[in-house]
Amino acid sequence: MAYTITKTNLINDCYLLFGSEIFNYVDFLKDLSPSELKTAYRKKAFETHPDRARTLGKNEDTMDNRFKKVITAYERLNSIVQGEEIYILRDVVPEEKSARRTTHHTQTKQKSTSGFSYTGNARKTKREHMTKESVSGRFHNGNVPKRELLIGQFLYYSGLISWKTLFDAVYWQRKRRPIIGKIALDWGILSSDDIRRILTERNYNEQFGEYALRNGFITHFEHLAIIGRQRMLQPPIGEYFIQQGILANTDLKKMIESLKIHNREVIKHAKGLFNFRF
Repeated sequence: MAYTITKTNLINDCYLLFGSEIFNYVDFLKDLSPSELKTAYRKKAFETHPDRARTLGKNEDTMDNRFKKVITAYERLNSIVQGEEIYILRDVVPEEKSARRTTHHTQTKQKSTSGFSYTGNARKTKREHMTKESVSGRFHNGNVPKRELLIGQFLYYSGLISWKTLFDAVYWQRKRRPIIGKIALDWGILSSDDIRRILTERNYNEQFGEYALRNGFITHFEHLAIIGRQRMLQPPIGEYFIQQGILANTDLKKMIESLKIHNREVIKHAKGLFNFRF
C-alpha cells in the first residue's frame, strides 16, 4: 500500500532519530543502512519510553507522545530504507485536494510536480530518483554576489560547481568533523554522565551544544571555544572537490586566491560606504 508523506515529515523524522546536524536529508537517507536506522531507533525508544518518566522526573503523557513519534518516524524511514513502499513526497499537501489525491492516487504517483516519487523494487532506482528530483543540479549563470563568500559558495557562483555539488560538499565536511560532546569530554568540560543526560533530556530538534549552554552544562565562552575547535578539526571543504575529481589542486588554489581578492574588494567597498555615511 502506498501513501503520501511530506518532505517536512521526512526532515523531522531524521532530526528526531539522528539529531539536527543533518544538512541534506536526501543524501542522508540515500546512504542510511537498515542497521544504522535500527540502532538510532532503539536508542531514541529507550530515551523516550514512558516507563522512564518517573525516573527522569518527567510527565508520562509527554513521554508517551514523544515515544509514539519515535515509532512513527522509524516506521516511515524504515519503509524508505527497505524500499517496501512507493512514496510521493510533496512540500505541501493542500487540504482541498486531499480527497482528489486519494481517488486518483495512481495518476498522482506518476505525475508529482512538487516533489519526487520512487519505488522500492530496486534500491538503485530509489537512489536515482532521490538524487535527480530532490536536489537541483543547476549551475549558476549570473554574476558573483558582491558580498563575502566562502570557497564553496564562490565556486558555485563562479559556475564551476552545481548547487547539488555544493550541498554534497558541505554534507561531506560536516560528517567528518568531531562531535561537540567528544571535544567537551576530552577537555574535561563535560563528564560521560553529563553527555548521557544531555542526549536524554534535550528536545529532538535541539542541538547538543545549544541544550548544554541553555541548561548550564557549559558556559558561553566554553561553547564558543568548542565550536571553534570543531570547525578547526573538520577537513577543508576543498578536499572534497579534489577527491571527487571536480577540481585539480592547482585550480583550487587559484580559486582560493581569487576568492581572497573578491572578499578584500567587498570589505574595501563596505568600508568606503561606511566612511561616506559618517
